[in-house]
Amino acid sequence: NWITRGQPKSFWISGLFFPQGFLTGALQNHARKYNLPIDELNFCFNMVPVYRDEAVVAEQRRGLAVGAEMEMDEEIPAIEDGVLVHGMFMDASRWDDEEMVIEDAFNREMNPMLPVVHFEPQQNYEPDESLYHAPLYKTSARAGTLSTTGHSTNFVITVMLPSNRPSDYWISKASALLCQLNE
Repeated sequence: NWITRGQPKSFWISGLFFPQGFLTGALQNHARKYNLPIDELNFCFNMVPVYRDEAVVAEQRRGLAVGAEMEMDEEIPAIEDGVLVHGMFMDASRWDDEEMVIEDAFNREMNPMLPVVHFEPQQNYEPDESLYHAPLYKTSARAGTLSTTGHSTNFVITVMLPSNRPSDYWISKASALLCQLNE
């Protein structure tokens, strides 16, 4: 599809077999573009208040003519650097669209969707102390082994989320992000 329609505006991270490799590739592209050492790059995470369900995206993409853009892509801002990612779910928390912070989950709501996230590479980025370091896992098992590449078979990356509460609060709730739900 990318040959005829071009690169998607937002990437479905849950559909990737090795998301760590995809994210490393995004850092490599940025490093090459600006002639920077890759070991000095880290992601800054910017929330985009748009939600994407991959089933809806796939359905809209099916009937799309070659060269045409999806209507839903109009609500996603154009970015200069990095990648937009969707398909992440929250565990033991939710995203507050008004305050743009992580918040307590609603009663009887399991694993709400996280909005689209802009993974923006920045040189020597130091995250603010107030951000919650949310671990992103492929599955809800939250456990994995180290593969031969040295990467975890389940842990993907730590996503920094704005919060009005101290990080200890979210750690005690075991709040995390997931790529795949057990349904």
